Amino acid sequence: MFVDDDQAILSSLKRLMRKLPLQCWYASSGAEGLQILSQISVDLVVSDMRMPEMAGDIFLAQVRSLYPQTVRYLLTGQSDMQSTIAALNNGGISRFIHKPWADEELLIALQDCVRLTRLKSENTLLMAQTQVQAEQVQFMNQLLEKRVNKRTHMLRNAMRQLETSYGDFVRGLSYFVSLRSGLIKGQSQQVSELCGWLCDALNIQGGDKKHIVSAALLHELGKLAMPEALLSRSEVHLNSCDQEKYRQYPVIGEMALGGIKTLEASSLLIRHQNEHFDGSGYPEGLSGEKIPLGARILLLCKHYVGLQTGMMRQTPLTAEDALKVLHQQAGKLYDPKLVTAFFLLMISMEHETVTPQESIVSIRDLEPGMVLCQDLITVHGVLLIARNQEITLLNIQRLRHIREFYGFNLPVYVVNPASPKLYPTAPPPAPFLP
Repeated sequence: MFVDDDQAILSSLKRLMRKLPLQCWYASSGAEGLQILSQISVDLVVSDMRMPEMAGDIFLAQVRSLYPQTVRYLLTGQSDMQSTIAALNNGGISRFIHKPWADEELLIALQDCVRLTRLKSENTLLMAQTQVQAEQVQFMNQLLEKRVNKRTHMLRNAMRQLETSYGDFVRGLSYFVSLRSGLIKGQSQQVSELCGWLCDALNIQGGDKKHIVSAALLHELGKLAMPEALLSRSEVHLNSCDQEKYRQYPVIGEMALGGIKTLEASSLLIRHQNEHFDGSGYPEGLSGEKIPLGARILLLCKHYVGLQTGMMRQTPLTAEDALKVLHQQAGKLYDPKLVTAFFLLMISMEHETVTPQESIVSIRDLEPGMVLCQDLITVHGVLLIARNQEITLLNIQRLRHIREFYGFNLPVYVVNPASPKLYPTAPPPAPFLP
């Protein structure tokens, strides 16, 4: 918008502005200029300095106050420096142009202003778009985070359910193996508990511990393929022919589990469970640390139990005598470091074991949170819940349904939730003795 009280000047400007693709307005006074500005948005105001009623500096000062985004130029033929300074200070002009002007210079000045104004507009628009996009990205990130947290929670629940199912499967299969005539019921469970405690003492955790405990529960799986006459005798009474057949059970056990992906690591430990530290064992005659650590742990724990159950000797030994045998065979059958750790574990457990407050209840009186002291087995030998499991509301509902359907009521050996733990936790890892 051009503001000048001289109509000849305005006419001259109109002819000049035909050269530019711009929309222009013209006012002959400051008041008229303010009226136009109140109705439309103008990017640039070019005002004369000396005008009646309202001087150019006063007019530009009002434009600055009312429309600060509008660029202001001063067009003056006066040589009065004081007036120009007042316009600069009060009107905040960006540029002043002397009369008479050079057409090309004026056009360039106007084009510079238009270009700058467009850049500012584009920048403002870009900033607004960037802000909107930033808010959208933030919203999407929050939404994605919620989805990730939800999926993570679902995945963790699925993993917990999978771990529970895995443990139930292994325990159920172990109990099924123990029903075989000639095997001692509960022995694999005892060996498994010892292996778990020794793993804790050695700071073996996570998947490695799980594979060792699972191998202990299923270490006799291959014996299902052995004839009853072979299993009914202790190992010391087997002749050479029987021993050759008997020594096949670790390999048979490995083959039986080899097709189950989650039990592959455990099956390898089952294969090497009878390897001796001095290389005199079977099936491959491995020695020292070439024997998997889990297999060395399994051999030590199962022999400790076997020496006390009559599986390895005609006359079972006491726990103290069984420990003496382990000590005597350290470096021969057993890893000496594991024997030392096992001794320290037994000594610690002897002092720290807590006698649980057991009670016998009926299925009707079960409560969530109780822990089984013994396997819950039907009269037909079916394992319903393994020992050490915490009773849940779902367990209770299923057991009550079974009781009503089959018409029997089983005694359940439990520890109340407020009572001490059923089995002691192994003490912190002790240093190996030289």
